[in-house]
Amino acid sequence: MGKTTCAAAAALVAAEGGRRVAVISTDPAHSLGDAVGQRLGAAPRRVSTRGGTLEAVELDADRALARWLARRRPMLHTIAERGTYLDDEDLERLLRLSFPGVDELMALVELARLADRGRWELVVVDTAPTGHALRMLDMPQTLRRIASVLDAMYAKHRFLADSLGRGHRPGAPDRLIEELDADGRRLTELLRAPDRCRFTWLMLPERLSLEETRDGVAALATAGIAVSELVVNRLTPAPADPCALCEGRRLEEGRVLAETRRAFPTLPLRALPALEREPRGAPALRAVGRLLHSRAARGQRAVAISMPLLDFERGGETPPRMPPGSRGVRRRLESNALGQPGAVASWLERIAPEGVRLLVFAGKGGVGKTTCAAAAAVALARRWPEPRVLVLSADPAHSLGDVLGVALGDDERVVPRAPAGLRARELDADRALARTRERYRRAVEETFDSLLRGSRFDVAYDREALHGLMDLAPPGLDELFAVLSVIEALIEREPPYDVVVLDTAPTGHALRLLEMPATALAWVHALLAILLKYREVVGLGEVAAELVATARRLRELSALLGDAGRARVVAVTRAAELPQRETGRLLARLRWLRLDVPAVLVNALTGGACRRCRRVHRAERRTMAVPGRGARLRRRPWGMISAPAVAPPPRGVAELERWVRTWVLEG
Repeated sequence: MGKTTCAAAAALVAAEGGRRVAVISTDPAHSLGDAVGQRLGAAPRRVSTRGGTLEAVELDADRALARWLARRRPMLHTIAERGTYLDDEDLERLLRLSFPGVDELMALVELARLADRGRWELVVVDTAPTGHALRMLDMPQTLRRIASVLDAMYAKHRFLADSLGRGHRPGAPDRLIEELDADGRRLTELLRAPDRCRFTWLMLPERLSLEETRDGVAALATAGIAVSELVVNRLTPAPADPCALCEGRRLEEGRVLAETRRAFPTLPLRALPALEREPRGAPALRAVGRLLHSRAARGQRAVAISMPLLDFERGGETPPRMPPGSRGVRRRLESNALGQPGAVASWLERIAPEGVRLLVFAGKGGVGKTTCAAAAAVALARRWPEPRVLVLSADPAHSLGDVLGVALGDDERVVPRAPAGLRARELDADRALARTRERYRRAVEETFDSLLRGSRFDVAYDREALHGLMDLAPPGLDELFAVLSVIEALIEREPPYDVVVLDTAPTGHALRLLEMPATALAWVHALLAILLKYREVVGLGEVAAELVATARRLRELSALLGDAGRARVVAVTRAAELPQRETGRLLARLRWLRLDVPAVLVNALTGGACRRCRRVHRAERRTMAVPGRGARLRRRPWGMISAPAVAPPPRGVAELERWVRTWVLEG
């Protein structure tokens, strides 16, 4: 049970309270339809309820962009034509380019359009995972920056009209600029108004999730957005016959819960239990919704965790002691027969045989993708005599450093107690794009300085317009510039790395990143064609050199991704219905992209000995065996790797190495 399930459950209960409610998914990898048990699309569709009205929407960013551009294309064309030296052919070349990186901007624009209809009293939004949800919430400022750039471009036309004595009469282009600025301002005000917009932050009772929550809540606060409450999801109930795995989980969850209270002393805190089966459909969602809307959940600002869920309230914030024998989980892992080197070699050879240079880990948020990527990188670094392995995080909400137990940044760093050849890095996409923008701005300045040398012609408006073009770079382009570091690590660096392990953002944005090189290459070629056409006016210089270098790297990245002998993608999932369904869609898309998938890694399989753990284990196996879900994953040419649940989750090189020796290749 995750974020989407909780959003659907909250919307269902609110609707059955007699309200007109919409639940809207802005995550590119939609699973809202899976949660409510029916097919959804970009148009609102009715969900059966016992009362009130509930409609559900899975936003389609591409359709939203097409609709947005269709009405505004003539005005954008007019602004660019009057504000730059580009002709009709150049403008059409640029306007035809559609980036798969406008998800966040279009999601917010479309969300505002739907909400403005006034047909709903309450809108519940299921956002993309943390990093891209935060980016979406920054989109109102992006709209205002776009309006500012367009205004600077159109200023030249206004100036010439006034200079020629005709005077400028505001028209459709002016109204478009005003519309964009007003939309940005209105959305900013809405997001910052706690009486009109409430933010609920969902987290797991795990240290990685807590660190991500700290960063996310702080980022929202910096943007002037307040979080109303925290929901701690998937807390382990107290079984009648606790086993070592359950007690180990409860011990770690108690510590994380106590630390969460200290970190957010004024925020209301709700708790949801870990369910034995994934809720799907109205009856199951209704039960979850009742938990979310219980008296304790609606209570005062004091934290109240109900006693049946967790017994951590007694004695203040001291978690229960682990009973005798609970450390048997660790001992069994260390002495397990699977802990032999051959066990690691079998699955490792499956996903990364000799010759593989790039290993990409992709999957739904919350399945443990980063932990699996880090563990595989450590195993790779142990495989040969001193191989050079770099593990990169491309997820804006980085947690790689937390998994490895080392502070990471946008540079390659040694991992303590790891094999000598292992390095780690958390890519800073904003910094990568900022560096590109700065080089672009310097080149623009040099170009216009040379134009003005010995001339009385003032091209200040053209200079300002070209300065602003890089501010119109779509979301996702920054991540692409960052991921081009893969080419630097594997080809341009001396000596190069033998293997790069790439930990991507969750499904929707990972696919966007894997699709983007070809589209971005078309964009670069369009800009180069324009520069070549106008080289007598603006010259080529540093801008062209930068674009040529970027084009070469994009071609190399595309060639690398398409070569099954050098690049492979591992899909990480869990044995629950929603993750399985999303993984099926991920695999289908990867096949369409002609990317090689050697294995599906099923993470956190329950192996405890109590009655509850055995029931959960049976439910996991049933999910993996149902046609159209797990069985669909087995019928394909990829293998299945099973990774057991460990309490607490592995952190640091030593724990990762113990855990990775328990992985099993099933086929």
